[in-house]
Amino acid sequence: MSLSLNFNEGEFKRQMAAAAQSGLQQLAREQTSDFDRLRQQYTGRPVEEIRPALQRLFARYDGKITEPELTEWAQMISDGTPIEFKPEKIRW
Repeated sequence: MSLSLNFNEGEFKRQMAAAAQSGLQQLAREQTSDFDRLRQQYTGRPVEEIRPALQRLFARYDGKITEPELTEWAQMISDGTPIEFKPEKIRW
């Protein structure tokens, strides 16, 4: 009995990239939705009130945000600016 295995590396990479891209798109939709909820809840509120909520959101995604970014994003939320996440296309 003989067993033959053919591995198509190009097809494998294509399928892996498609799966990863799909996952990134889903994550971007979730994060955009989370930021939209913050915007709806905190538009017009002081930046200092928004900062802790923004830090909690980043922590939920195991993310980190620097001090200047935290203030900048909190200001955008206070101003009612929509924040949308769009993943870049995966390139191998």
